[in-house]
Amino acid sequence: MQAGPTIDSGAGVESTPVSRDTEVPGVALVSFSDRKPVGWDAPSDGSQPVQAPPDPTPSTAPRTPEQREIARNRWMSTLTEPVAPAPAPAGLPCQNSNNSDKPRYRLKVVAGQRGVYTDNSKKRCWDERDDDPDTLHRMGMPTSAEARSAFHLRLNVAAFIQHWGRNHCLFFTVTDEENLHPTQFARRWNNYLRRHGTWIVSFIRVLEPQRRGNPHYHLLVAVNWDTLPDAFDWSTFAECQQERRTNGTTPLFRELRLRYRTSAAPQLVAMWQLLRKVLPRYGLGRAELLPIRKGKEALSEYIGKYLEAGLVIKKHSWKGCRRVEFDRRNKIHWLACTRIFAWHSPGMRAWRLRIAELARAIGAADMSAMTRKLGRSWAYHLRYSIVLASSEEWTALLQVLATRAMVRLAH
Repeated sequence: MQAGPTIDSGAGVESTPVSRDTEVPGVALVSFSDRKPVGWDAPSDGSQPVQAPPDPTPSTAPRTPEQREIARNRWMSTLTEPVAPAPAPAGLPCQNSNNSDKPRYRLKVVAGQRGVYTDNSKKRCWDERDDDPDTLHRMGMPTSAEARSAFHLRLNVAAFIQHWGRNHCLFFTVTDEENLHPTQFARRWNNYLRRHGTWIVSFIRVLEPQRRGNPHYHLLVAVNWDTLPDAFDWSTFAECQQERRTNGTTPLFRELRLRYRTSAAPQLVAMWQLLRKVLPRYGLGRAELLPIRKGKEALSEYIGKYLEAGLVIKKHSWKGCRRVEFDRRNKIHWLACTRIFAWHSPGMRAWRLRIAELARAIGAADMSAMTRKLGRSWAYHLRYSIVLASSEEWTALLQVLATRAMVRLAH
């Protein structure tokens, strides 16, 4: 990672308190409307919705389970039910996964190797570093989840810069100095974002563990003012950072710092000063805030490498923590894709074609119909036949499955 201006290097934070009335240039946060409970419609005159009448059967009269079920269905029929969306007409998604009830992602100890673990496929290994049983480092090819995360992050970073413009984007890094758990660190960050984050129009956030184990945020943020990335003196900035790492805060360091600060946008300099004062109040550590030096394609690869480097490290105490977060206020305007997708490769196209043939053979229009006719784990049990069977074998298998589906549906 290229070093950026830190709290200690002039673009960072001084522990000087400020008042709560400090204003930050930017736009206000978008408020969310209240959600209606499912099955209720508010009257047009603005009054409160009226609950459907209860079952007329007296509560003191004994009822059989069948009568209670009939009464419940009668009451539910009086509510307004949401309209179900139409089923997808084309190819069905990939279901080549193990649907068994065994624990997933269980690592096994490699025989004869202390502190080395592997998974069922034995295509990758994890080993303990620095005698830390909480942290494992992966060796080998990335998992499918890791590849999906990196791929969809790159696409959305490029879409983010394309939507807001390179001159309105900044690269923001926040580092924890207290070795907090990511949930605690996220709580502090959200508190800052609610009170002083109106200058951030939108953002993409990536959680990465540092080598010492502390949580580390890389954010791509959009602002409503011109960041002047081409006017920023990048060569002087690099010399300044190198001087500080080598000799500390010398007079040469302060001279170089003043030189690159004069080349930055006035709003960016004001944000450096404000972050030095505000971030310590929320327990946030070192920070960096820089313009976007590269274009959208180069930056998408740059940030994607951050995520891949973080995914190599597996921390048991971080299980369930969100590694990538998109701004929920306005991501609908720039989001390119989600993680719910299948790879567009020759093998996946062949898989989808055979799944479509299977659906037509058994008369299934959606995934729920496939499950009803073939069972819950049909994709797991048929995965080798779908991938490896010849055309003649596949045709014969379709005839057998269609007959069994008809018999199962009849019973």
